[in-house]
Amino acid sequence: MGKSKKIMNQRGVSLIFVVLVLIVLSILSVAIFTLFTSNMAQARSQQESIRVHYVAIAGVDVTMGALMQDNRSLLTNYFNKAITVSVADLSDRIDLDNGYADIVVSSYILDSERWVLITSTGHLSEKPNTIRVIKMNFRIEYPQIQNWE
Repeated sequence: MGKSKKIMNQRGVSLIFVVLVLIVLSILSVAIFTLFTSNMAQARSQQESIRVHYVAIAGVDVTMGALMQDNRSLLTNYFNKAITVSVADLSDRIDLDNGYADIVVSSYILDSERWVLITSTGHLSEKPNTIRVIKMNFRIEYPQIQNWE
């Protein structure tokens, strides 16, 4: 009679053990799911950041090509002025496959030499709030020597 009472008392223990195991597994599952979704969001953010960076660089490259086209005609005719002459900024928007770049080409005087500054703000088509600004400048006499920011 003593053994049957012990067995009857242990039936609840296995139920509690199963419930505790299920709770631990649920907590682990939620933690793994949270980590997974967080990592996916971070990877997506990095990918967007890289894409918008290259859109901005492409904007600078296309602008530099336009300035140097036809034996530097635009660069020479528009920006190669005396340092006492002020030159108005040029601006444009370049549409690319993954987005667009807002371009501003300006000039400034540093150490009695005229410099040209190309500022490209890259935007992604599907995420217009994701932006990246790239700047590149060069002396008007030596456009091949470029400083990137």
